[in-house]
Amino acid sequence: MLSLILTSLVLATTLSGINAAKRGLAWPSEAATDFQPSVFNTNGQVNWIYNWGTTPASTFNQIGNYYVMQWGSGGITGLAAAVKATGTQAVLGFNEPDNAGQANLTPAAAAALWKQYIQPLKTTYPNLKLISPAVTNGGAPSGIAWLDSFFASCVGCKFDGVAIHWYGGGTGDLEPFVTSAYKYNLPVYLTGTVWPLLVSLHCQGAGAICIQLIDINVVSRAATEAQYEAFLTPALAWLDGQSQVAKYAFFGAFYDGNPDDLLTSTGQLTALGKIYA
Repeated sequence: MLSLILTSLVLATTLSGINAAKRGLAWPSEAATDFQPSVFNTNGQVNWIYNWGTTPASTFNQIGNYYVMQWGSGGITGLAAAVKATGTQAVLGFNEPDNAGQANLTPAAAAALWKQYIQPLKTTYPNLKLISPAVTNGGAPSGIAWLDSFFASCVGCKFDGVAIHWYGGGTGDLEPFVTSAYKYNLPVYLTGTVWPLLVSLHCQGAGAICIQLIDINVVSRAATEAQYEAFLTPALAWLDGQSQVAKYAFFGAFYDGNPDDLLTSTGQLTALGKIYA
């Protein structure tokens, strides 16, 4: 089985301020000016984009909504200016602060930064979605344990969603991680398809908690293009058919010659890219 990574970004309340089209692009920095995102405009299904940062490339307006990410502590003093300049609808929190190779922040340090630089954005932009730091499914003190400590430290903070990253190859380790998030009042259930990794959060009436899938990435590149297509085709059909799924992005819009790329070396759509667009 392919090794899979699933990043799910959960948005609370309604998503009326975000376009109903679900598919987005995880756009690598090296492709920022080389290629045109407009190649994905074939069927109008792709309408948002992010690049793990706060500055969009000039070509990003070809797609629609650009979502800002405050990746780590660096450059956070410029976040408010970036939100104003981009008119973004959402700020994605720190990228894996529980991972020494990523944002690498203690819960207390992340909470202090959040209270000083991120939470105040709600005063200026009441409709801006503030999404929690995205943690891995590592064991304590990482993962959910890190989030527990972060929320406890972030007194007075208000969140529009909780982000989690799952790394694994099947339901055996996914299910315990997803169910561990029940304590946040996010009723989760697993829906099996060809690849048993698709997670959805059940909407429950007024003020429903819904899911936004941000990254779906096939990590292992030992598979063939046909195997990736066999994964992506039913996955997209399932995601598009779920009313509780708000947004998702295949990771990513790469062009490095691997069978899971959405782009060729000349910036055209691969077979996978055509399925996605």
